[in-house]
Amino acid sequence: MKSEEDIITRIAWLYYQEKLTQKEIAEYVFLSRQKVQRLLERARDLEIIHFHVKHPYYNLLSLERELVKKYDLKDAVIVPTAATEVDWQRKSFAKACASYLERLVGKHEDAIIGFGWGNTTAYLGDFFEPPPVNAKIEIVSLIGNLMTNVVMNPYITAEKIAGKLNVPFYNIWAPAIAQSKERADVFKSEPWINEVLQIANKSNIIIISIGEVSESASLFKMGYLSDSDLERLIKKGAVGDILSRFFDAKGRLISDEVHERVISIPLDILEDKNNLVIAVSGGPNKFEAIHGAIKGGFINVLITDEGIAKKLIGE
Repeated sequence: MKSEEDIITRIAWLYYQEKLTQKEIAEYVFLSRQKVQRLLERARDLEIIHFHVKHPYYNLLSLERELVKKYDLKDAVIVPTAATEVDWQRKSFAKACASYLERLVGKHEDAIIGFGWGNTTAYLGDFFEPPPVNAKIEIVSLIGNLMTNVVMNPYITAEKIAGKLNVPFYNIWAPAIAQSKERADVFKSEPWINEVLQIANKSNIIIISIGEVSESASLFKMGYLSDSDLERLIKKGAVGDILSRFFDAKGRLISDEVHERVISIPLDILEDKNNLVIAVSGGPNKFEAIHGAIKGGFINVLITDEGIAKKLIGE
């Protein structure tokens, strides 16, 4: 019910406050014009609207629009800051992303949906409840996923979503980061891995998380990278990573040998404006990383929390 009220409120805001047409709204929220019209009628039935939008989180909708305008994003979804417990926040982000993805698969005729990995996206499959879909959809991992922490494995998330959609799923049976460039090259040259990487390169809906550069970050906690790696990356100005590629505060990829060992799609695919690149990330420690990712043009849809959104707008 909450997710339905959220989308109804968003549509009501865009129609009555932003003065968008029903056709413009339909394109913006990935719904049919008829569906938008029905939801506007539902907004009146639920008394979400009178002479103004009435909703406890109405201000968040305004923040979303400000974020989109300031950073030229395609969209933004802001989760209310209601608790500081990390796992609760991650589940809230995952719920918001699941609802967003449900609307996307109902709208797109053809889509290759690529998934990265992270503590937040690990919950996505649990909350994803798609509508009946007739479109041609394929699901693929964007990065190797032979890892010690099975919970974070993109294979599990992507497989769950593919199962719920009853569509093909392609997995990269390799580590995210090999021990050397030579080993990474061997993995990527294997036909069954190379073929999946080629499919992943064609992803037009991409769902990723953004990591910070600290000893508490997943890459370091899981042992993919060492303390000396962390120290070296910080000295080079790294503030965040996407798909295990590190960038600085201005969104510039840093030069480091780690990148030669990564088994994933190249980040220039994220920069293709034809693709929808959805980043699910939040929390006070993620601001620099999120800001850098936006500056670098690596993402065009941001799902984050109210605190990060306000700080981004204040920059």
